[in-house]
Amino acid sequence: MRFLLFPLTLLTVLASARADWAVKDDANPNLPGRQVDITQNGVLRARLIYGDGQMKPYLRVQGEEGDGLNEWSEKQTYPHHRGIFIGWNKIVSDLGSFDLWHFNNGGKMTLVKLEKLEGGKDSATLVATIEWRGGKQDPAGSNLLLTETRTLTVSRPTAQTTQVDAQFVLKPARDLTLGGDLQHAGIHFRASASMEKSKGDTTYVWEPDLAGQGRKVASKEMKWVRFTFPIGDRWYHASEFNAPTNPVEELSRRDYGRFGFFFAKALKNDETLTLKYRFLTELAEGVSAKPTDEQRAAFRKAAQAQYDAFVK
Repeated sequence: MRFLLFPLTLLTVLASARADWAVKDDANPNLPGRQVDITQNGVLRARLIYGDGQMKPYLRVQGEEGDGLNEWSEKQTYPHHRGIFIGWNKIVSDLGSFDLWHFNNGGKMTLVKLEKLEGGKDSATLVATIEWRGGKQDPAGSNLLLTETRTLTVSRPTAQTTQVDAQFVLKPARDLTLGGDLQHAGIHFRASASMEKSKGDTTYVWEPDLAGQGRKVASKEMKWVRFTFPIGDRWYHASEFNAPTNPVEELSRRDYGRFGFFFAKALKNDETLTLKYRFLTELAEGVSAKPTDEQRAAFRKAAQAQYDAFVK
């Protein structure tokens, strides 16, 4: 078992003294574990939370004037949903089946090294190595399922928009299957627990514009999804864009703000799976109550244009 190398504050990097963006790893005074703050001109834009006491590494995104768009609470509905995160509830290998979504049967997801923390003039980048482990060892004494390299690049394409380009490179340590079901697996965004009281006013649009079956939309052509929701007195959009190279089977969505793309996949131990997504969070201009059909049509048009820019 590899020892964790903490503290990692020496990995703080500034591209130059004039850089707009900075990245800093530090102790977390409010939650267990540690935090990596990503700031622009001293303003917090995103925070990676990880380490002892955290069931999974996840990214929290800030809105305007300090609005926490992914604020987590032990009392929220389904507290294992956290920020921007990845996981599958049924990872099957020679070790058995382990749940790296709820983390209720011995599996672990541990950030073992921050490979890169880099601030620059236009964006900030964080690269982390994360080990996914089962709750049982093989005869050689290993419980490693796969090693993930997570790259997160944060930028502000407009004054009220935060962009997160997320890449997850999964390298299995043994033959395994990423499985489960769309409500408990994939790459997801979870909105702040503070907006749960307003979940009756939230709305989604997605592409392709197929009818939802309950809280899912089944399609191998899913391109994007946009969630519109209130935080305090302000309304926001949160969008997830799916790269054309990614496998996808279904879109999962809940009115309290957990959404993402699901797929199941078998991987050999010499195979590497690379997944790319873009997340955009932005103020929803002109929205002060549950969006109308006319507004939803406008949301769809704007999201399609952003998706086209992403794939280009």
